[in-house]
Amino acid sequence: MTAIASKGLEAWRRGDFETLERFLDPDVEWFWFEPGDWDCHNRDDVMRILRERYEQGFAKGRLEFQDGGQDALIVVAHPSEIGGAEWPAEVATVMRFRGGKVVSMQDYPTMAEARDAVPAS
Repeated sequence: MTAIASKGLEAWRRGDFETLERFLDPDVEWFWFEPGDWDCHNRDDVMRILRERYEQGFAKGRLEFQDGGQDALIVVAHPSEIGGAEWPAEVATVMRFRGGKVVSMQDYPTMAEARDAVPAS
């Protein structure tokens, strides 16, 4: 899963959205800390947000990968380093995989909260 996520995120960093899209299941979902307008319910929604974040410069940000247990990976980003103080200092996203594709992403305010959300490996 780390290899799949790394390849997808590297494609995003290059602005290669065609390659990035192939790593996402058509029904992929992506949820913020709390339900709201930002939530994504399919690949088109996710790609729209990823394009926006790319244009805002977030693809250049520092990322850390942590094991998330079976079929999951935790990716930690530091949005405030790129976007400034109005952005969170840390966001930990639990990415779940099936059949070599990302099927869901759930954001948490911290790595500790993301770890609490996944079963122990």
